[in-house]
Amino acid sequence: MVSSQEPQGAVRDCAALVRIGRGSLTVLVRRAAVMLLVVGLSAGPTQAQSIVAAGPQRASRTELTARVADLEQQIARGGGKPDALGKMRQEMDAIRNRLLAGDFRVGDRFVVTIRQDSIRSDTVSVRDSLKVSLLNLPDVSLAGVLRAELDDRMNAHLAKYLRNVDARTNVLTRISILGAVVRPGFYYAAPDRPIADLVMLAGGPTLNADLAQLEVSRGTTKLLRAKESRRLLKEGRTLEQLDVQSGDDVRIPEKRKVNWQLVVQAFFILSSLMFAFVNFLRWYYDRQE
Repeated sequence: MVSSQEPQGAVRDCAALVRIGRGSLTVLVRRAAVMLLVVGLSAGPTQAQSIVAAGPQRASRTELTARVADLEQQIARGGGKPDALGKMRQEMDAIRNRLLAGDFRVGDRFVVTIRQDSIRSDTVSVRDSLKVSLLNLPDVSLAGVLRAELDDRMNAHLAKYLRNVDARTNVLTRISILGAVVRPGFYYAAPDRPIADLVMLAGGPTLNADLAQLEVSRGTTKLLRAKESRRLLKEGRTLEQLDVQSGDDVRIPEKRKVNWQLVVQAFFILSSLMFAFVNFLRWYYDRQE
């Protein structure tokens, strides 16, 4: 038989271990609550905000104008859900603003290839006046110019000063590449470049990079989530196909690391509770005898 002090000691040990377990579990619950709160706050703007379509990046003025007319007819007919009608109005306003202001902003760059007696190439930057300089010629304004109209604008400008000249342009996309890359920062890339190449543009991935979880965001809104990136990377999708625009962020996260401290704490708590429970059962059955 077990003495009366032993069961009392076992009960006290059990109670103490339970208190320890409760304290540790309370800490874990608090940590989980904080994590959920942070996730909720960060996810809130993402769900509330949406990207308004303004037509394909290389759409012509005729195509965009036709799209506006089509949206006007759909809105006039009505009959759709309020949310759908609201999105159509937002798209229509975005396209109209694009037709008025053009596609180019301060800081944009594009490569110009000029064919005359020889072939020359130059990278041109858009200044704060939305004007660019080329071949020491007078400036040309890009206010109200679409991407699809850039070649015509450059050729018309060059034709005023040069003969038998032909120009072709390639607009570059200004993006920030962040996360688990060797040289994070801002880069310019051609729109027809596969998004997977952006990692190499920033010096390649680090040892802990998780390329399958690549994300693309515009402000607080996710354009490409991690769960979609593996398929799109495998398909070789380009920046233009994914509608990545200047100012967007590309982030390569690190592989998730196991928090061994929490694992050890949880194992200790479970082991302690199991040990106390076994001792309690022994005391109980010994007492029955």
